[in-house]
Amino acid sequence: MPTVLTPQTRQSASTSAATSASAGATPVYPSARYAGYVIAVLFAATLLSQLDRQLPALLVRPLRKEFGISDTAFSLLQGYAFAIFYTLAGLPLGRLVDRGNRRNLIFVALLFWGAATALFAFGQSYTHLLLARVGVGIGEAVLAPAAYSLIADCFTPTQRGRAIAIYYVSIAIGSGASLLLGGWLLATIPPHGLAIAGIGSVPAWRLAFVAAALPAAPLALLLLLTVREPARQEVAVASTGMETDENASIRDFVRYLRLHAATFFRVLTYPALLSIIGYGALAWAPALFERNFGMPPMHSGPVLGLIIAIAGAGGTLACGFLSDAWMARGVTAARFRVALLGSVVFALPCVLWPLMPDARLAFALLFVSVFGLGIAQSAAPAAIQAVVPNRMRGQAIAVYLLLAGLLGIGLGPTAVALVSDHVFHRDGALGYAVACTAAPAALFGLWLIGSGIKPYARTLAALLDAQQRG
Repeated sequence: MPTVLTPQTRQSASTSAATSASAGATPVYPSARYAGYVIAVLFAATLLSQLDRQLPALLVRPLRKEFGISDTAFSLLQGYAFAIFYTLAGLPLGRLVDRGNRRNLIFVALLFWGAATALFAFGQSYTHLLLARVGVGIGEAVLAPAAYSLIADCFTPTQRGRAIAIYYVSIAIGSGASLLLGGWLLATIPPHGLAIAGIGSVPAWRLAFVAAALPAAPLALLLLLTVREPARQEVAVASTGMETDENASIRDFVRYLRLHAATFFRVLTYPALLSIIGYGALAWAPALFERNFGMPPMHSGPVLGLIIAIAGAGGTLACGFLSDAWMARGVTAARFRVALLGSVVFALPCVLWPLMPDARLAFALLFVSVFGLGIAQSAAPAAIQAVVPNRMRGQAIAVYLLLAGLLGIGLGPTAVALVSDHVFHRDGALGYAVACTAAPAALFGLWLIGSGIKPYARTLAALLDAQQRG
């Protein structure tokens, strides 16, 4: 663990380094050891956020039973109650990330979403649960823009793909851990709940959310005491559609997106389409295995958790190492080409796995789908940051999260539920609903990436040229 700095020391060091960077000096990055520690802390924060975000997927039956809600109502709880506020709050917070202290923003966010998760555990009505999920969404909205921006300022451009991939693994592990933890709790706690002195019987699903909320405060304190705000690197870049990116305005940012519209239409939209597939499958996989194969969540949860953690992490790491290797070899638009490779891998399995007649075949195809999705999705943040100037990275990631949130986290679970409730009209057709949702999104996403290689390469070349001239 690095030496703990006083607030005054941290402020002085950060201000001095930032002044040097903005003055056009050669960027000075933190040591490899310290940069790795920053990733470790951000990794833990993101793992916790995924745990809080994904845990309801394993608890469809107890939540529906206790609150008398339909599949569609549950999908709103899992999807849009979180996604709308997560994405809308992300826009102004992305602006704050570009201008303010990113470490302090993450500190406040951790405390906020931890409290909201605890409130969910004690919700007494469907409305209470919705409001708590809104709180989780607002709290978590700051994490990704701030984390990606911090990582970009801790690693050189040739190291960022690998660094972001390592950090991105926390999403897969966190999603898997939520299923593992939920499955373990459901298997060990009696169905009627656990008796706690002074409180009475507490259902297993409430205990799961209490467990998810507990680590937030200690982790926030660790972040505050041991992570310092790094200098912003490469801030002297200009002449790519705005006067200066030292304090890039929203107008500058929009102008830059318009200047490279063909690139950003694709690089910002394809992750959203893939998120529809990923979040739709993740939200309904436990219920699908229970309805189609009679496998309760206490049995399917650990298997699904391992698949998501292992395949998702494997795909993410493969993306990072492959994209950095291709960049080192001079492959044009290397990071975007890696996304194309991942899309080719998962396009067919993501449609077929929910249609399998045997649970083992479904698990196997789901593994391949998650691996390919991990490659394609984890390529997005590095690919986006590679084609935007430093002072626009927070805003660019916020737009990326806006689209991925509204379409993926929001629409993914709800689209599956709507197809199941209003097209097939029966619980047993959930697999068909998942497949019907995944197929068009996979095809359109594959086209977006394949047709985006050339415009992406042009934008990247223009930005690199501006950096050299700036």
